[in-house]
Amino acid sequence: MDSQQLSQRLHVRLAKASVRRPQDAVDISGSVSEYALRRGIGFGGRLYVLQPKESPPQWLQFVQTGVREDIRELSNRTNAAVLIAHRRGRLYAFTFGHGRHLLKDEAFESDFGLKTALNALEPTTLRSVDSFTIEDQTVHHRSQASRASGIEVFGIDIGRDILRAVTGEPRASLPLRGVTGVGPSLSLSVKTDFAGLGPLMDLLLTLYRKREYKKGFSWVDNIRRVSDPSRIATLDHALVLDLQSTRPTSYLAPPEPVEWEEIDGFDYTFHRKSKDIEMRLADYLENVDKATLDAQTLKRHRVLVYKHGESSASPRWRIHDCLVFETLMGGHRYSLVAGDWFEVESNFAKRVRTSLNAIPVASVQLPPVVWLGGGRPEHEGEYNARAAGLGADIALLDEKLARCQSAPSRIEICDLLSASGEIVHVKHRKGGSSTLSHLFAQARVSAEALTRDAAFREDARRYLSELNPLWEDWIPADQPDTTAFIVVLAILGASAQHPGDELPFFSQLNLVRAVDTIRSMGYRAAVIGVPIAAGG
Repeated sequence: MDSQQLSQRLHVRLAKASVRRPQDAVDISGSVSEYALRRGIGFGGRLYVLQPKESPPQWLQFVQTGVREDIRELSNRTNAAVLIAHRRGRLYAFTFGHGRHLLKDEAFESDFGLKTALNALEPTTLRSVDSFTIEDQTVHHRSQASRASGIEVFGIDIGRDILRAVTGEPRASLPLRGVTGVGPSLSLSVKTDFAGLGPLMDLLLTLYRKREYKKGFSWVDNIRRVSDPSRIATLDHALVLDLQSTRPTSYLAPPEPVEWEEIDGFDYTFHRKSKDIEMRLADYLENVDKATLDAQTLKRHRVLVYKHGESSASPRWRIHDCLVFETLMGGHRYSLVAGDWFEVESNFAKRVRTSLNAIPVASVQLPPVVWLGGGRPEHEGEYNARAAGLGADIALLDEKLARCQSAPSRIEICDLLSASGEIVHVKHRKGGSSTLSHLFAQARVSAEALTRDAAFREDARRYLSELNPLWEDWIPADQPDTTAFIVVLAILGASAQHPGDELPFFSQLNLVRAVDTIRSMGYRAAVIGVPIAAGG
């Protein structure tokens, strides 16, 4: 590429190999003009240009009220064009202005932008990294560095974070600058003329097919959000087949943290027979036509919530967002969490499972969960109070909040504390991934505060002294010997023998990470499942 050529900022996507015709990649249903390319430039294709639209800016009407004359100069002009180029059997889309809105998303490789960028980038030249984490809900992060840096500067947890976008400088051997990869879209600067797009397409396809990223970014394959519409449709179909089966493996759970004490029950679209104390997939399914069930129905139907003291339920979440489902397809594991699909690399899933099985089952004696009036199991607070009452050497610290320098507000010390140093955190499995993520995060933060925060220990000792003056020294005033304590994660409603086996993948992953963090501070860590008493 000629060094005298002007630098162009380009936005590129690669069509799937099965997409052969430009009209299969572009939506030409609107007022779109089509232009043929010149001969002899080394590639073929068509340019599609959307008729420009002009409209006044939204703020113009407000500003006009404050001036005497009519403001005539202001107008927003929307331009959109896309070049669909074919070269050596593959189609590429170069978008200009708002041209990306003309594309059919399902026609393009969903990982072309991110993977090509990772293969092109020098790992020490990163400028910006976008990632997200699945815990209580999907939490997005954007980290930017003041100068070119390696991935370690951006605070990425390679065992838990999912990479969405990356910006940096490519290797010196490549004639590219300022590369950004976001899912299917690649942005870059390159010195080229129009005919130079041909060699550029060859280079980008070569980069996309490389495995260079495995050297510095191999962890990005651990978990990936599924963005390909056709793949999502296939997975949603697998979900529907599971729901139509006689024994579905999927279940319903809130897609976000909830205050269980404020909820009297649940209802569903078209379900008007009774109030469910807990979400019950069977109750939803018995009131829909399973034969005609599809993904759109699941997104249209709602879970309704009865708040405490209210006689009617209000719509809260889509059924699809509340479904938790995992399936194997083509040798890969897929998880549906809070309405989004994720692909889990098979070897990574095996490593998580191995780590999960290595977590010991706690020996602390906890009673089973019992059923109360109205056909509901105990709430966590009721269970904790009963469990503490069964032992003379167990302190009830549920809802006892202590100061914490590393948190914006006071945090709960734990639910139960024994004389032998068992720090027990309790959560019910019924809340799904969001509730369990809260359990694991609470255990991590509490363990760190107990180690490093004198004010936290002071409050904990005060609560213990109020319960029994002889218990105050269960928490030392000075920095504790963490090896004398064991942090116990108690999951109500889980199997006593294998408490982590039936958890969804992201809960298993968060459990393993929580235990790793707790152990890094010198604590022992264990998990225990607390089954529901027979008859529930």
